Amino acid sequence: MTIIKWRLNPESERSYQRGITRNESEMAPNCGCDAETNIRKFNDHYLIDMAVPGRSKAEFSISLEDDIITISYEKKETEHDANAPKYLHREFDNSSFSRNFRLPEIVDKESISARYEDGILSVRIPFEDPEKNRISRSIQVN
Repeated sequence: MTIIKWRLNPESERSYQRGITRNESEMAPNCGCDAETNIRKFNDHYLIDMAVPGRSKAEFSISLEDDIITISYEKKETEHDANAPKYLHREFDNSSFSRNFRLPEIVDKESISARYEDGILSVRIPFEDPEKNRISRSIQVN
């Protein structure tokens, strides 16, 4: 049995889609991966959902440096089992990836959280409480 997946031009299509995302999103992606990603903006937070089925949550890494959040997955090599079935056809991508997103200034970097459930990695990025930076004081003139 042969399965043929037809696309007009996969590289052009991916570049085009990344260009649209980069221009329309407040958090522009910068990656070379194919992890399908949705970014939604709610009243009090952003939510990044990545479709990454068949992975172990222990192998994900999420780091924050300045205003860049990096979401990556490092595939751990497993011992080859001689009795394991051999693939005749394989479309599940289980390779390592890394994806960067630039965060806007309004997020609360201390409260970012993540969960992995049913093949979806969700990263919740809450907005900073505007009252947090609001202070009242008098400034003495010297």
